[in-house]
Amino acid sequence: MWIVPLLLSSACKKPEAPEGPPDPYDVQIGPYQVDVRTTSYGIPHILADDIGSAAYGMGWATARDHLCTLADQFVKIRSERARYFGPGEDNRHIDEDFGWLGLGIVAQAEEGFLSLPVDQRDTLVGFTAGYNRYLSEADLDPRCAGAEWLAPITHIDLLAYYLHLGQLASGLNLIREVGNAAPPGLRRATTAPPPPLSILEPFRELPIGSNGWAIGSSRTSNGRGMLLSNTHFPSQGELQWWESHLTVPGVVDVYGVSLIGSAIINMGFNEHLAWTHTVSNTPRFIVYALELDPADSTRYLFDGSYVDMDRETYEIEVLQPDGSRVSQSRVLYRTQWGPVFNAPLAGWSPVAAYSWRDVNAGNLGLLSSFAGMNQATDQASFEASHRDHQGIPWVHTMFADADGTVMYLDSAATPNLSPEAEAAYAAFVEEDTIAGLFADYGLVVVPAEDPVYTWVEDPAAAIPGAVPYDRAPRLVRDDFVSNSNENHWLSNPLEPLTGYPMLYGPTGTPRRPRTKMNNRYLLETDGASGPDHRFSLDELEAAALSARASLAEDLVDQVVERCAGTSTVDVELDGAIHTVDLTEACGILAAWDRRSGLDSRGAHLWREVVGAELNVETDLVDAGRLFADPFDPSDPIYTPSVLSEGPSVMEDLAVAVIRLGEAGQPLDAPLGEIQYALRDGQRYPRIGGHYIEGLISIATYDGTDHTMLPFETQP
Repeated sequence: MWIVPLLLSSACKKPEAPEGPPDPYDVQIGPYQVDVRTTSYGIPHILADDIGSAAYGMGWATARDHLCTLADQFVKIRSERARYFGPGEDNRHIDEDFGWLGLGIVAQAEEGFLSLPVDQRDTLVGFTAGYNRYLSEADLDPRCAGAEWLAPITHIDLLAYYLHLGQLASGLNLIREVGNAAPPGLRRATTAPPPPLSILEPFRELPIGSNGWAIGSSRTSNGRGMLLSNTHFPSQGELQWWESHLTVPGVVDVYGVSLIGSAIINMGFNEHLAWTHTVSNTPRFIVYALELDPADSTRYLFDGSYVDMDRETYEIEVLQPDGSRVSQSRVLYRTQWGPVFNAPLAGWSPVAAYSWRDVNAGNLGLLSSFAGMNQATDQASFEASHRDHQGIPWVHTMFADADGTVMYLDSAATPNLSPEAEAAYAAFVEEDTIAGLFADYGLVVVPAEDPVYTWVEDPAAAIPGAVPYDRAPRLVRDDFVSNSNENHWLSNPLEPLTGYPMLYGPTGTPRRPRTKMNNRYLLETDGASGPDHRFSLDELEAAALSARASLAEDLVDQVVERCAGTSTVDVELDGAIHTVDLTEACGILAAWDRRSGLDSRGAHLWREVVGAELNVETDLVDAGRLFADPFDPSDPIYTPSVLSEGPSVMEDLAVAVIRLGEAGQPLDAPLGEIQYALRDGQRYPRIGGHYIEGLISIATYDGTDHTMLPFETQP
């Protein structure tokens, strides 16, 4: 263990500003005093007497561990990628720089900073000062040391970064389409064509996810609460977790993880309670289809009249091949709901365009919500942090306290549509082609001209136009709650949740294999929790690492039986007919332990079977190519479970054999030999597999990385 005391005894302040509106940049910096003690695995333990000093330590320690990754993100949100890295492939940096300006996150941070509670302002200023303190030291990460783009930041930059993270499930995924949108009468030479529908894929299934279990007093060996936080965020890039322990005596003493750059613990525990999050696919924004004025494509119909779009000219600098920089400007447009964007398939035509309203745009409650959870002492104060601020942007929450109460929430900010709007949308999505196509990806498109789609402003909501906390999905139990990225319905199958607003998603519908596996662990009377049906810590850890998979448990025995009557299969692949001998593959599946552990032989073969020709949205959850029986909402955890008749599964097994052969992978290789993380030239075997298999232990390659750093070299 080594100890780094950080002391800054002098107070700093910008020169007095002239009379006028308050300047959000004019802040008191320090004095700060904090101890940062780094223990095994590089975990910083941060101790200070006040919130500002604790945040100062967080900023310093974060920069020590992730300076280059975080510094790169400040370049991004300040719209300076093109300034330092040039236009980018197909003008990507230019488009994204303008996109961030169009989203207005820096302007929102400037406007909102002074409205924050004092402790949150102290947090932002302190973290920034600690980050800048580390930046002033000599021994910096060589990947960015000396780079022109490595520069001190302001607390406004930090707040803007948090506002950008709040739109991870919404505007962040369409940032380029905001930056390159242009009306047909004012096309630029660089105007992009409408993008393909595939850019909407992150809305159907964000490339990040998690499992969370909260186990209550009736199901734990000690009668107290237990929590399993099993998150699946990238191990590299800006979305990786950073572990720390934060203490301000008498105020907060919390241990957990945060997205790098966060000055507050995002998931963790204190002496009273623990919580975790899983990504929620509830829509965070509504797309408005604009009917345009035939005489002017920057005017749109609303409530019987044409309305002018707002327009603003933005300017960025672009690095040239010779090292010089040139200024480039674009006019971007907004409606009363938000930015106009270059919509997939539809673009911006003379008669139609698309805008959106995001419930998390400018959501300043994020810091207060997480600070409230960090400091909560009981269920009531924990819930108050959600109810009073609604700053949780896009996640479910699982909670357990020391008394053994457990709770599930989907308290993340959600648009509040009236029942009339929900009914109108049900009809519109059936008749409008674009709305139907977007709905397949989880996006809600409504006609802008109809005021019925105006969001309802409930006085009980902390965010105007959001569903108030007390109308969001919530379940309190003493046995368990869980979530694995699907909606609220089966948070506990013994008490299904129904009757919530449309945007929270349907109930009584097929569930994915991972939801089934999570609930099997928790429902089984003589399974992971042992014969007493109560989890000990050892049993909970063993369950998390057991690498069971619901599809394998349901079907592999039946596939092996089917193998008994099949030795070879003819299958068409890549335009050719292949005759495949299945003898070896069938034998491997028969001997497989049905898990995806390091020593499991057959796990990768089965993964190729279920990933061969199957539609993951339909075939894995209902009757079709894989299953003979349909999903039964009265038995949602164990249906469907009967192998489909016909040759399709044997053909899929044949395809798996061919593909593994082409990849040079032995069919009987232990999973740990072919599935690993590569760091510094070393292989680190990984258990688990793909979410489609019904595993809770997820091990997939995730290209989610919005940095300019070489992916494989990040710490």
